[in-house]
Amino acid sequence: MNRISLSFVLILIFTSCGLMKIDQQKSQAVVESLLNDLKNENYSSLDKYYSSSFNSSEPIDQKVEKFKQLKNTLGGIKSYQLISSKQTEDSDKGTNQLELKYKVVCERVTVEETYLIINDEGDLKIIFQDIQNIK
Repeated sequence: MNRISLSFVLILIFTSCGLMKIDQQKSQAVVESLLNDLKNENYSSLDKYYSSSFNSSEPIDQKVEKFKQLKNTLGGIKSYQLISSKQTEDSDKGTNQLELKYKVVCERVTVEETYLIINDEGDLKIIFQDIQNIK
């Protein structure tokens, strides 16, 4: 009984500290749901995809304006494809993150979008996003 209790406590600690691996399929679902919302110009729920720290640094109206400007520049999203994933663990900081890279074909240009996913208060959230032209 003592071993079971200890195992349960250790699992609970590792989960709460973010040391468990980030689920790739669930992370992909978060990013692809965001990409689908952007493709359909559904900007009302952008905050649900991003971490609390990201949301506090950039209000929803700024995010909406940024994505509208991106659409005007790049054109609408036609398709996207996952091109790489990389799990990163930092036991010193007690963090774990998953980097997902997507090739996103837009009407005017094709870009590579990088997303960093973390466990934010029990939910998988985007903490970083970068968009680069593919040359």
